[in-house]
Amino acid sequence: MGEEWQPDAVIKAKTNQLKREFYEYIDKNIEKIDTNIPVFFGHVATTLDNSLPDISEDIHDQFIDSVTWKVLEASKKGNDIPFVEKLFDYAMRNKRGKKGKAIYDITLGLRMINNGRYADAIEQLKKFKSVDAIICVAIAYCYYVLSTQQMQDGQEESGARPNEMMLAAREQMIELTRTNPPVNRLRNHELAEDPRMSKIFWFMLNRAIEWFPSEREFLRIGLEKALKDGNTDVRGELLNIAIERFYDDMYFLREMYRLKLERRDAGGLAGVVKQMTQQFPDDIEPVYYGMKLSILTARGETYSRFRKIACAKNISPNVLALLDFAFELMSGKRDEALACLEEIKQKFGPHHYYVALLEYVSHDFLSDDEKKKKKAKKAMIDSLDQFCMKLLKLKTI
Repeated sequence: MGEEWQPDAVIKAKTNQLKREFYEYIDKNIEKIDTNIPVFFGHVATTLDNSLPDISEDIHDQFIDSVTWKVLEASKKGNDIPFVEKLFDYAMRNKRGKKGKAIYDITLGLRMINNGRYADAIEQLKKFKSVDAIICVAIAYCYYVLSTQQMQDGQEESGARPNEMMLAAREQMIELTRTNPPVNRLRNHELAEDPRMSKIFWFMLNRAIEWFPSEREFLRIGLEKALKDGNTDVRGELLNIAIERFYDDMYFLREMYRLKLERRDAGGLAGVVKQMTQQFPDDIEPVYYGMKLSILTARGETYSRFRKIACAKNISPNVLALLDFAFELMSGKRDEALACLEEIKQKFGPHHYYVALLEYVSHDFLSDDEKKKKKAKKAMIDSLDQFCMKLLKLKTI
């Protein structure tokens, strides 16, 4: 007879507790584990079966992955390829399913790079190029290093024709733009935390930006990774290059607007809106960003100017009503904001779900409690922005 049913949250809590216990055990006994991997995995499997006999295959195998990465992290043999191969082999043997071998193979390939086995790494990684952008870049790096080993001192700098390996490195970077693999798909795995891999990525991307100045995709891929990594400095550097080279590319202008907004750079935002308006005079998108900036800064004259342009472009009356409401709220005009809310009720219908949300949040927004008001302000502006962009069918930023 099986054990009594338990909620997923309870199983997760028990699994995490057992994981913490194994992590502590690994830290204290890593030398013993290194010399007898089969015994260690036998211990892991037995403990799992006794402590959590009814967990799903996925949870079981994720647990095996977790302790495997911990051993790899703690071991002094982490770059010893035969040891890593043995570790991954026993990890797969102790899984219930067959998923997860690819991530082990990828990690092995990246460890080969750490060991200077560049040709082997290329062979190991080439079938995984579509998994994550880092794989294609890592292969390009291997070719790049192999090319430098073939060159005489200063050959590349002197403008000599690139050798075969250098051409292969460039071809791999071009392939990255053609295949467009996911960026940071492997971010939840141990290898994503390897600082060497991050250095390789940015080194090769910068080389590609130099090699192919007219190829926008390298800048877009870099921006996507920098955004997912939370690296605002790199985003700023890439955007400065992008805006200079591709001044009429709305994607880069949107990303610059997003960065300036995060940095609360009102002057920079105004400059981006001006450039958008110059490059796309017939579009409603730059006008919307101008109105949004005016709301955030509570600049009545600017808001009025952009509002007139929006009306001339036949902006949705519903969007206009929402933006008017937001402007009056941000300007601290309570009565005017409530009047705008009544107009929204008429346009949307008194029982519309968004009207109910606005009424609830505006109550806190107009409160005398500053802490409550600050939270309501952010929720209100973020919500109105997303809703208006959806109504206008604009890409969110």
